[in-house]
Amino acid sequence: MDYKELAKVFYMDSSSNREANLAAEEARRRDSVGTFRLGYETQAGELFLAVPKELSALTEQVLRTERKVTALLNGMNLLAANAVLRGLVFDEVVFTNAIEGIHSTRRQIKDALESVSNDASRRRFKELALLYMDIASGKAEEPTTPEGVRAIYDRVMDGELDDAHVPDGRLFRKDGVDVIAGGVNVIHRGLEPEEKIAEAMTSMLALAEDEGLPSLYAALASHYLFEYAHPFYDGNGRTGRYLCSLMLDRSLSKPTVLSLSRVILEHRDQYYKAFRSVENPMNKGELTFFVMEMMSLVRKAQLDVIDRLDCAWRRQSELRELMDDAIERTDLKKKQEQGIVFMLMQYETFGMFGDASVEEVANYLKVGTQAARKHLRALEDKGVAVKVNQRKPVTFGLTQQFKEEFGVEPVVWRNPFE
Repeated sequence: MDYKELAKVFYMDSSSNREANLAAEEARRRDSVGTFRLGYETQAGELFLAVPKELSALTEQVLRTERKVTALLNGMNLLAANAVLRGLVFDEVVFTNAIEGIHSTRRQIKDALESVSNDASRRRFKELALLYMDIASGKAEEPTTPEGVRAIYDRVMDGELDDAHVPDGRLFRKDGVDVIAGGVNVIHRGLEPEEKIAEAMTSMLALAEDEGLPSLYAALASHYLFEYAHPFYDGNGRTGRYLCSLMLDRSLSKPTVLSLSRVILEHRDQYYKAFRSVENPMNKGELTFFVMEMMSLVRKAQLDVIDRLDCAWRRQSELRELMDDAIERTDLKKKQEQGIVFMLMQYETFGMFGDASVEEVANYLKVGTQAARKHLRALEDKGVAVKVNQRKPVTFGLTQQFKEEFGVEPVVWRNPFE
């Protein structure tokens, strides 16, 4: 790479004037016509983002790849596309937890979403999953105030937070906290007192709304600022990654923004390296390399998503043939019964779990729940459907015999973290 960190420029300079040369290079970068000065002062200096040719090329790659991701998703029918997005949400929650060393499973996430209990153990992960589901459905709203950031945090940590880690300030924490990478190394100490945290959150939100800064860069710069402030005692990572996905949703496709935690988990060293670049006082607050590392992670997420969507897209056409075969060989004369079977086939193939609730079936058929139950009972009598979950919400899936007879099986990316 031709464009180097200021710290590297300094250490590569063996002249007696390297301090002055570093100051000159910093000034050149800050004052360049292509540089964005972000107006937030850190201990290393005012944050700024230069856009060298390497970042321009990477940005073009990311935006071009997004067209392929969107085309693949749009090429699927609505039910299959929604099932894929639902599966991505399950994964995103599992992986964002795993980054923090918290074990969870897709089944836990699904059960939490379907639970009507107020018991803390049943609520665990539910609000976090609902937040990501809102991104998938297009219902998510970005916070506009520090109070809004706190409200999101409360949902992320619902059922998770112990009394010792509850924020003790008006909105955020009162005391200091260390930012630890990999559970061992302290790479930064969060801002204090609370007034500085609130100022940082206000700056973060203003940065996200800055129309003078490309929204893709603004989202990533805002992610840095959130983690720099580290406004809470616990849960900063999960809250920060959710906010990052939410802000990236302006510029990137839903499959991409719902796939970031997997990539971060698999490339944690690269993720922490991005933060260390800005923390290095020799780099004078330059965010360029942070943004490039994060863009590289986005690109990796895109390539994973394309593999997943391509597999799903090909499998979708195969399912139509399997459905035609099932209609011929099974007593499925009623359109409603055919619709339920095709729905369950797609849930089994794309949706992580092959069962659907009575309400989901009713919504899909555009009928009442009583009518949906009648059609489901008919499919049970024919040995096509079976009750999977006996307690509320009651769910139904395809029988094992039906799945084996017609070759209905999940696509290969379903297996991890059951």
